[in-house]
Amino acid sequence: MRIRQFHSRDAQALVTMHRDPRVRAHLADDAPLDEPRVAHRFIAHMQQFYLQYPGTGIWCAERAQPPDSDTIADALRAHAEGDIDAVLLAKLVQPRWVFCGWFSLVHLEEDPKILEIGARLAAQTWGGTLALDGGEWLLQHAFGALLQTHVLGHCAPTNRSAAHCLQVLGFGCQGMATYNGTQARRYRLDQAQWQAWHTQSRRQRQRAVLSVSPA
Repeated sequence: MRIRQFHSRDAQALVTMHRDPRVRAHLADDAPLDEPRVAHRFIAHMQQFYLQYPGTGIWCAERAQPPDSDTIADALRAHAEGDIDAVLLAKLVQPRWVFCGWFSLVHLEEDPKILEIGARLAAQTWGGTLALDGGEWLLQHAFGALLQTHVLGHCAPTNRSAAHCLQVLGFGCQGMATYNGTQARRYRLDQAQWQAWHTQSRRQRQRAVLSVSPA
């Protein structure tokens, strides 16, 4: 996986993700990013945000997708027969980067001194490790590069997957809070707790979370 700034070419991928009813069912805001003009405006705003608030923002997430086995076999055969050179072979068999959602580290609207992490992933990526991979990157950035003392996270009360992910990352539930005009479950992680929690492997942390009742 890689995380980068949004560019205008990402607008259609944003629209497609937000037109998926599975994604919309868990949103804690009502921004109509399923509309192309809104998606383009969002990206333009983010590009300004990156400049105004360095080190924070909403970033595009991509994962490497290797070619299918038939494509690789055809390319290797063509190279063996002398139809293509090594340079073209390398291009044909290398993975391509595919949009899989976003990760965010932004200032809390009610208190700009506090940062919150977030993620919004395309439904076809659910069930994997992307949310934890991205969350760990965000926390390393927040506590390391940005020297935050604590970070918040929010999720819809019905979003058990997001709640589980936040707990595995080390967050503790703080109860319900008003968030973007609606009620959301709030989580908090202090730097000291993050350092202690992450001395354990991810598997150990997952087991620890599963051994207690959900927040």
